[in-house]
Amino acid sequence: MRTATRAGLALFGAVVLAGTTATAASAATDATTATVAVTAGALSISVPGSTTLSDAAPGGVATGTLADITVSDLTADELGWTADVTVTAFTSGDETLPASGFSYDTGSAVTTGTATVTPTDTGATGVVQQATAVRGNNTAEWDAALSLQVPSDALAASNYTATITHSVL
Repeated sequence: MRTATRAGLALFGAVVLAGTTATAASAATDATTATVAVTAGALSISVPGSTTLSDAAPGGVATGTLADITVSDLTADELGWTADVTVTAFTSGDETLPASGFSYDTGSAVTTGTATVTPTDTGATGVVQQATAVRGNNTAEWDAALSLQVPSDALAASNYTATITHSVL
Protein backbone atom coordinates (compact mmCIF):
# COMPACT_ATOMS: atom_id res chain seq x y z
CA MET A 1 0.00 0.00 0.00
CA ARG A 2 2.91 2.25 0.69
CA THR A 3 4.13 1.86 -2.86
CA ALA A 4 0.69 2.64 -4.22
CA THR A 5 0.49 5.75 -2.04
CA ARG A 6 3.87 6.97 -3.21
CA ALA A 7 2.96 6.29 -6.82
CA GLY A 8 -0.37 8.10 -6.33
CA LEU A 9 1.34 11.11 -4.78
CA ALA A 10 3.89 11.23 -7.58
CA LEU A 11 1.13 11.07 -10.17
CA PHE A 12 -0.86 13.78 -8.34
CA GLY A 13 2.25 16.02 -8.16
CA ALA A 14 2.90 15.55 -11.88
CA VAL A 15 -0.69 16.53 -12.69
CA VAL A 16 -0.50 19.63 -10.46
CA LEU A 17 2.81 20.70 -12.01
CA ALA A 18 1.52 20.09 -15.50
CA GLY A 19 -1.62 22.10 -14.75
CA THR A 20 0.43 25.01 -13.37
CA THR A 21 2.70 25.03 -16.36
CA ALA A 22 -0.26 24.93 -18.71
CA THR A 23 -1.93 27.82 -16.91
CA ALA A 24 1.17 30.01 -17.05
CA ALA A 25 1.70 29.27 -20.72
CA SER A 26 -1.88 30.18 -21.60
CA ALA A 27 -1.94 33.57 -19.75
CA ALA A 28 -2.90 36.48 -22.02
CA THR A 29 -2.23 40.19 -21.82
CA ASP A 30 -3.98 43.15 -23.33
CA ALA A 31 -3.27 46.90 -23.20
CA THR A 32 -5.43 49.98 -22.78
CA THR A 33 -4.44 53.30 -24.29
CA ALA A 34 -5.03 56.21 -21.90
CA THR A 35 -5.48 59.71 -23.27
CA VAL A 36 -5.50 63.05 -21.45
CA ALA A 37 -6.01 66.53 -22.85
CA VAL A 38 -4.04 69.33 -21.19
CA THR A 39 -6.33 72.34 -21.34
CA ALA A 40 -5.34 75.97 -21.41
CA GLY A 41 -6.78 78.62 -19.14
CA ALA A 42 -6.58 82.39 -19.17
CA LEU A 43 -3.94 85.04 -18.58
CA SER A 44 -5.25 87.52 -16.00
CA ILE A 45 -4.22 90.20 -13.55
CA SER A 46 -5.89 91.17 -10.27
CA VAL A 47 -5.32 94.31 -8.22
CA PRO A 48 -6.85 95.90 -5.13
CA GLY A 49 -9.91 98.03 -5.80
CA SER A 50 -8.45 101.15 -4.18
CA THR A 51 -5.48 102.60 -2.33
CA THR A 52 -4.77 105.83 -0.49
CA LEU A 53 -1.56 107.83 -0.67
CA SER A 54 -0.34 109.91 2.24
CA ASP A 55 -1.24 113.58 2.53
CA ALA A 56 1.27 115.99 1.04
CA ALA A 57 1.70 119.75 1.02
CA PRO A 58 2.31 121.64 -2.23
CA GLY A 59 5.86 120.85 -3.33
CA GLY A 60 5.84 117.63 -1.27
CA VAL A 61 5.54 113.96 -2.12
CA ALA A 62 2.54 111.74 -1.39
CA THR A 63 3.43 108.05 -0.96
CA GLY A 64 1.61 104.77 -0.61
CA THR A 65 1.68 101.06 -1.36
CA LEU A 66 -0.40 99.00 -3.72
CA ALA A 67 -0.16 95.44 -2.39
CA ASP A 68 -0.95 91.98 -3.73
CA ILE A 69 -0.90 92.64 -7.46
CA THR A 70 -1.15 89.19 -9.03
CA VAL A 71 -0.68 87.86 -12.54
CA SER A 72 -2.11 84.37 -13.09
CA ASP A 73 -0.85 82.71 -16.26
CA LEU A 74 -2.91 79.55 -16.69
CA THR A 75 -2.32 79.29 -20.44
CA ALA A 76 -0.14 76.17 -20.11
CA ASP A 77 2.30 77.31 -22.77
CA GLU A 78 5.79 78.75 -23.18
CA LEU A 79 4.85 82.31 -24.07
CA GLY A 80 6.03 85.04 -21.75
CA TRP A 81 3.95 87.97 -20.58
CA THR A 82 4.34 91.64 -19.64
CA ALA A 83 2.42 93.61 -17.03
CA ASP A 84 1.85 97.28 -17.87
CA VAL A 85 0.63 100.22 -15.80
CA THR A 86 -0.97 103.49 -16.85
CA VAL A 87 -2.28 106.27 -14.63
CA THR A 88 -4.54 109.22 -15.26
CA ALA A 89 -4.00 112.69 -13.84
CA PHE A 90 -5.15 113.16 -10.24
CA THR A 91 -8.20 115.44 -10.25
CA SER A 92 -10.46 117.16 -7.77
CA GLY A 93 -13.19 119.18 -9.46
CA ASP A 94 -11.35 121.53 -11.82
CA GLU A 95 -7.98 121.03 -10.09
CA THR A 96 -5.39 118.62 -11.53
CA LEU A 97 -2.14 117.04 -10.35
CA PRO A 98 -0.35 115.77 -13.48
CA ALA A 99 0.31 112.06 -13.99
CA SER A 100 3.87 112.97 -14.96
CA GLY A 101 4.62 113.37 -11.23
CA PHE A 102 3.49 109.80 -10.50
CA SER A 103 5.95 106.96 -9.89
CA TYR A 104 5.29 103.22 -9.62
CA ASP A 105 8.23 101.25 -8.22
CA THR A 106 8.06 97.48 -7.92
CA GLY A 107 10.53 95.03 -6.51
CA SER A 108 10.88 91.36 -7.28
CA ALA A 109 7.75 89.28 -7.62
CA VAL A 110 7.07 86.12 -5.65
CA THR A 111 6.45 83.43 -8.26
CA THR A 112 5.07 79.92 -8.55
CA GLY A 113 5.58 77.61 -11.50
CA THR A 114 8.28 78.02 -14.12
CA ALA A 115 8.89 81.64 -15.10
CA THR A 116 11.63 84.22 -14.71
CA VAL A 117 9.86 87.44 -13.71
CA THR A 118 11.88 90.65 -13.89
CA PRO A 119 10.75 94.03 -12.53
CA THR A 120 11.25 97.27 -14.43
CA ASP A 121 10.95 100.82 -13.14
CA THR A 122 8.34 103.08 -14.62
CA GLY A 123 6.88 106.52 -14.23
CA ALA A 124 3.25 107.10 -15.12
CA THR A 125 3.10 104.40 -17.79
CA GLY A 126 5.03 101.37 -18.94
CA VAL A 127 6.02 97.78 -18.35
CA VAL A 128 6.42 96.97 -14.63
CA GLN A 129 7.04 93.19 -14.72
CA GLN A 130 8.12 90.87 -17.52
CA ALA A 131 8.02 87.05 -17.54
CA THR A 132 10.42 85.02 -19.68
CA ALA A 133 11.54 81.37 -19.68
CA VAL A 134 7.91 80.39 -19.08
CA ARG A 135 6.73 76.79 -19.15
CA GLY A 136 3.21 75.75 -18.20
CA ASN A 137 1.19 77.62 -15.58
CA ASN A 138 2.71 80.28 -13.34
CA THR A 139 1.79 83.17 -11.06
CA ALA A 140 3.60 86.29 -9.94
CA GLU A 141 2.66 88.55 -7.02
CA TRP A 142 4.23 91.87 -6.05
CA ASP A 143 3.69 95.10 -4.15
CA ALA A 144 4.27 98.52 -5.71
CA ALA A 145 5.57 101.62 -3.96
CA LEU A 146 3.62 104.60 -5.25
CA SER A 147 4.59 108.24 -5.09
CA LEU A 148 3.21 111.47 -6.46
CA GLN A 149 5.18 114.70 -6.64
CA VAL A 150 2.65 117.39 -5.74
CA PRO A 151 3.33 120.60 -7.71
CA SER A 152 4.24 123.63 -5.61
CA ASP A 153 1.28 125.54 -7.08
CA ALA A 154 -1.27 122.82 -6.20
CA LEU A 155 -4.41 123.94 -4.38
CA ALA A 156 -5.84 122.22 -1.34
CA ALA A 157 -8.84 120.03 -2.15
CA SER A 158 -10.79 117.37 -0.33
CA ASN A 159 -9.35 114.50 -2.38
CA TYR A 160 -7.61 114.16 -5.69
CA THR A 161 -8.32 110.87 -7.45
CA ALA A 162 -6.77 109.04 -10.36
CA THR A 163 -7.19 105.67 -12.02
CA ILE A 164 -4.24 103.28 -12.06
CA THR A 165 -4.81 100.67 -14.76
CA HIS A 166 -2.93 97.36 -14.86
CA SER A 167 -2.93 95.11 -17.91
CA VAL A 168 -1.16 91.90 -18.83
CA LEU A 169 -0.34 90.72 -22.35
